[in-house]
Amino acid sequence: MTTPQPVIRTYRGRDRRAAEEAYRIDAAQAATTAWFPVAHRWVDDWNGHALSVVFEFRGSAAVEAPIGGAAAPATSIAAAPPAPSPSPTAPYGSATTSAARAHARVTMQAIDLHCAGEPLRLIRSGFPEVPHAPILERRRWVLEHADHARQVAMFEPRGHRDMYGAVLLPPHRPDADIAVLFMHNEGYSTMCGHGVIAITTALVEERLFAASLPETTIRYETPAGLVTARAAVRAGAWGGPEVERVRFTNVPSYLVAKDIPLRPEGIELHGGAAAGGAIRVDLAFGGAYYGIVSAADLGLRVVPAQADRLTRAGAAITELLRRHHRPVHPTDPDLGFVYGTIIVDEVPASSPDGKARDADLRNVTIFADAEVDRSPCGSGTSALLAQRFSRGSVTAGQDLVNAGITGESFSARVEGPARLGAQEAVTTSIEGTAYVTGYAQFLVDDRDPLGNGFLLR
Repeated sequence: MTTPQPVIRTYRGRDRRAAEEAYRIDAAQAATTAWFPVAHRWVDDWNGHALSVVFEFRGSAAVEAPIGGAAAPATSIAAAPPAPSPSPTAPYGSATTSAARAHARVTMQAIDLHCAGEPLRLIRSGFPEVPHAPILERRRWVLEHADHARQVAMFEPRGHRDMYGAVLLPPHRPDADIAVLFMHNEGYSTMCGHGVIAITTALVEERLFAASLPETTIRYETPAGLVTARAAVRAGAWGGPEVERVRFTNVPSYLVAKDIPLRPEGIELHGGAAAGGAIRVDLAFGGAYYGIVSAADLGLRVVPAQADRLTRAGAAITELLRRHHRPVHPTDPDLGFVYGTIIVDEVPASSPDGKARDADLRNVTIFADAEVDRSPCGSGTSALLAQRFSRGSVTAGQDLVNAGITGESFSARVEGPARLGAQEAVTTSIEGTAYVTGYAQFLVDDRDPLGNGFLLR
């Protein structure tokens, strides 16, 4: 069993004395544990004046949390309580204190995962405290008041242009277990299917949510609405829960418009599109609005070797749709914008890279600021199902295997009819798998001119 990583805890109060008292109470409760402070620092972080303390585990074995319990709040750190220690105002004296820790003005902890190749950085601590309010109000609040935290987590040098993340919050609506805000290179998504699969996997396997066998259900409050995930769970040989797969039931999805003619500047057209001088784009909603276009009309195949050309084409189509075709959401005006473009390869059986040849479709979704989804895109798959159901190419209950550019796939189906306000729609479900790739602890060094993050391209 490995030794836990150092833990940074932050204590706040009415003033410095109250913060110190909170620290002392916490420390006194753990006299029999093997967690010891190695650094103390008063910081002016995103939430005001606070005492930040670094603890390291000095015992012979890791302390494990039991299976079960509610998900940890976004601002907490799941770890053994610290042991008693000297006054938090004492000078740095431990040999394990580093310059980076001494100069850290912001600390952030995360679990990194991927779902079909698409990253998901689940922020566990260090995100600013978000007011308790309906989820769309929270989405607006973080955009206006906490966007610097998104940039720290998503941008270089800790992330990259195609990084994707999420932060969990207490739910506002009574029928949800957890509220979630998704984030990317441009801002905040309204729904994310690969994110739901990844978060569900992390919550169960990391013992942050009460796991039950053979199935664990988690209901998420997302900006697009309530999304229910069901994880197939088994007992692992190591003694903890393991997730075999996750299927989520998405918000109602529907086709908005068919055959919108577009002439993307600088993009070469092929086949019938070349003859007519325009491609035909469908617009559909699956938790976000997507343009849907055939890869054949662009003379492209959905394979990694053509990622640059696919990205340019998808970004150009998205820009035209945003400029000329603003959708109106049936119930929530905040959701009325085009999120991205799905480029669909209808013949994966002949994929040049030899991958996903058993899939029904293979797609790549270009979203936000020309970000490339490595997965088949969960909310995009719901949009594709709604489009194909409306056009009569899939029926309710029919399984559809939709692969992404990596060759990994989701299994999806239309479950039946639904309504979104006055709009006729369909209920869809998507199934996939996700895996933890690491545990991250990030610092923003107050000496670092690039500490708040940047994007090179």
